[in-house]
Order: sequence, then C-alpha cells, then structure tokens
Amino acid sequence: MLVFLLPASSLKNRLLNRLGHTVHPSARIGICLAQHVDRFELAEGVRIGNFNAFRYLARVQLGRGSRIVMFNWILGGSGFEPGEDELGVRRTLRMGDQSHIISFHFLECGGGLLMADRCWITGVRSTVLSHAFDPREGGLILQPVTLKEGAVVATNCTLLPGSVVGEGALLAAGSSVWTGQELQAAHLHGGVPARRLAPIEVPDSAYERQGPLG
Repeated sequence: MLVFLLPASSLKNRLLNRLGHTVHPSARIGICLAQHVDRFELAEGVRIGNFNAFRYLARVQLGRGSRIVMFNWILGGSGFEPGEDELGVRRTLRMGDQSHIISFHFLECGGGLLMADRCWITGVRSTVLSHAFDPREGGLILQPVTLKEGAVVATNCTLLPGSVVGEGALLAAGSSVWTGQELQAAHLHGGVPARRLAPIEVPDSAYERQGPLG
C-alpha cells in the first residue's frame, strides 16, 4: 500500500515488481490507494492517474495502452462469497488493449468486470455492480459484467450483474442495463432498462481520441 502511494516513477515500478506484481517499465502509476490487492498485471503503455482506489481485488489486469484516469473506486469485496470460482474472474478487473475508464466511477468487481479491447467507460458517475440480491432463490447473484470489443458506456449509467454490452454498442447517458441483459452489437441503447434505439457505427478515430490523463 505504501508503494502505491508514491508518485509515478521507474523506481515505483521496480518496487512493485519486487513485491510480486508485473509492471511494464513504460507503465505509469500515479498516487493511488491499493489495499488487499493480490496482483497487478500492467502491460506496455498503461496509464493509471492519481487518486484511484483499488480494494479487495484478486487481480487487476490492464492491456497494452489502456488507462484509468482519476478518482475511481474499484472494489472486489462487496458481495463476494468464498467458494469455487468457475469462471476464474471473481474480484477481477480485466481491461484489454486500448481500453479506458475515465473519472469518478464506482466499479464493484466481486463477480468480475471484463472489458475487451478498445472499450470505454466515459464521463462520470457510472456504476458497475457485479452482485445483487436474488429474489427467487435468495442469496446473491454474483456474475461478471462484460463489455465486448469496442463497447462504450456513456456518463451516469448503471450495469447490473451478468449484463453484457455487445461489440461496438453504445449505452446512452443515464441508462441502466439490468441483471443478465445483453445489448445487441453495433447499436445505440438507452433508457431504464436499456432498449435498442438505432444502429450505430463508432469510427476508429473516436476510439483513438484519448485526451490528457490528468
């Protein structure tokens, strides 16, 4: 935890590698809180800005060129029940190459948050919940939230356990994806619960506009 509170530097990367993490020399990790995180795996060109919190996670995996900007809460303890992890993703944040999480989001990863290549969680105040109360069977639903390649989540959205944002799909601002709901690929979706609104094609140039890390 003390090492993660250091400013970004090559020394910080070397110390984290000595502590059992895997951090590429080109990765940049700002001043962050990391408490009870078993392992970070950060690829070439990863950027993690200042003032993010990572707590009670088994694994944080960021692919080449991916980034997390500022003031995000990324938690793995909520709703977690010990036992067999059939999918191997509980308490995991997994981001593919060139994927992005901007700022001021709450991401609960007890069941896992899986982002493929070139995904975006944009804007502010979106909430990911990978656990929920099961009104039929009792107990908890604990399932990963999945963003397929090129999926985009706009500002102030809610994604519930087992939800899937399809390849190249865009979830409009203020929308909710309900438990187990899957959004069709290459479409704009919006509302509560989200419904298919129109076909959409996000140009490659939009994915490449990163802006400052902060």
